[in-house]
Amino acid sequence: MQNTGRLYSCQRCRTQVIICSRCDHGQRYCGSACAQNARSASLKIAAKKHQSSRVGRFNNAARQRRFRQRQKKVTHHGSPVFVLHDLLKSKPNRPQVVQKLISIDDTLFCDHCGSACQPFLRQDFLQRSRQSRRLFRC
Repeated sequence: MQNTGRLYSCQRCRTQVIICSRCDHGQRYCGSACAQNARSASLKIAAKKHQSSRVGRFNNAARQRRFRQRQKKVTHHGSPVFVLHDLLKSKPNRPQVVQKLISIDDTLFCDHCGSACQPFLRQDFLQRSRQSRRLFRC
């Protein structure tokens, strides 16, 4: 028996993804690359917000004070080291593209595990969250 599937767009790269009910845990991203990039962006925003607060500025000043105490006292700076033969990456880093696995008989497959899904796809989760149930109560 085939699982029901859910069709959603990745929140980062806008790729359409099919996911079966066994793999579906409320994913919003197509793969681990988009999820990791979104997580690191979220952490950067949180760190910037903390560093702009009063407590964050005091923490940064204390950390810089400890760093300066650990450093040796240097009166002259050395010459900068120049690297003459830097290599450039041949391919730019792009988000991982999830390929659609559609066979000749139009069977849909889960983009995460590869199992077959029913031809009718859901647009929403199987169960609504408690918060959304509260919103729709009369």
